[in-house]
Amino acid sequence: MIAVLLGKGDRNRSIEDLSREILRITRGLGGLLSIDIARNLRVQGLGSAKASVLMASVELARRLKYKSLQGAAFDATALARYMRTLFLPMRRECFVLATVSPAGNLLRVEIVSKGSLEEVGVHPRDLVRMVLNDEATEVIIAHNHPGMTSEPSPEDWEVYTRLGSILSELDVCLLDHWIFGIDGIFSCKHSTRLDED
Repeated sequence: MIAVLLGKGDRNRSIEDLSREILRITRGLGGLLSIDIARNLRVQGLGSAKASVLMASVELARRLKYKSLQGAAFDATALARYMRTLFLPMRRECFVLATVSPAGNLLRVEIVSKGSLEEVGVHPRDLVRMVLNDEATEVIIAHNHPGMTSEPSPEDWEVYTRLGSILSELDVCLLDHWIFGIDGIFSCKHSTRLDED
């Protein structure tokens, strides 16, 4: 598929060899979805034009994946995989909100705040407003620790506890707070790392 998208190679390398090298570096199509192509994919024969085609294709795949999740029955495993593709290329901390309808369908997955390399600020009032606008009954919040472990900080626990308490008063269940790091996904609800299979 990559060979078809990129068209042709150059005088030093066939398009098939270039495609195989891209897949080797990214460890397959899944890895291609989670790499910042512009910054991290340096391959001889992959110039700016071909990199742009690849980036556009990856973004299209992400959007199609989101569309397949949105409105469908809530599936925590599929949501975690999708969020992984959102977070992996991020160099700064980002905070994501996922809302679930009373019927159990995923309503929204949205980056609601972007922060610095080591922290992201989010105000519970803003999250509550979005949850109420969606008429959601269940929520998952998530953020990333770029280049670090998924171990929660005291502030991460505070956000989880405080938001859970606020949402509970509104009859909304905070299902979990996931933290994505280089070592996997940490579940605040279960106080452990999640199995990503």
